[in-house]
Amino acid sequence: MGKIRINNMKFWTYNNGVLSEEQKLGQPIAIDLELRLDLSISGKSDDLTQTINYAEIFQMITELVKSKSFQLMEALAFSILDEIGQHWQKQLHSALICVHKQYVPMPGVFDDVEIEMEREYK
Repeated sequence: MGKIRINNMKFWTYNNGVLSEEQKLGQPIAIDLELRLDLSISGKSDDLTQTINYAEIFQMITELVKSKSFQLMEALAFSILDEIGQHWQKQLHSALICVHKQYVPMPGVFDDVEIEMEREYK
C-alpha cells in the first residue's frame, strides 16, 4: 500500500459559504488530499497508466470548486470524494480529504477551520 498526497491546493471561491458576504466577497479555501492505493506496479514499471495521475485529480477538483456551489465545506469534501470514486475507484483503497476554510466569519483568533472526511472504496 502506498499514498499519493496533494497538499495545500489553494482556491479563491465565490460560490461557497452560508453567508451572502462570503459569496459576494469570496474567500480562500485550501484542500489536502491523500489517496491510498497499491503503488507497487507503477513503482516497478515506471508507467503512468499503472497509477493515478495526480494532475487529473487536481484538474477535477479545480473544476468542481469553480463550477458548483456549496454552503457547507462538508458538502464540498463529500462531493470531491464522490467524483474521485466515480473515476478512480478501481485503483483506490481509500481517500482522506481536508478542506480548510481560512476566513471564517466568527469571533476569535485561529488559523482556519478544517473539515476532514475519509472514504473507503474497496
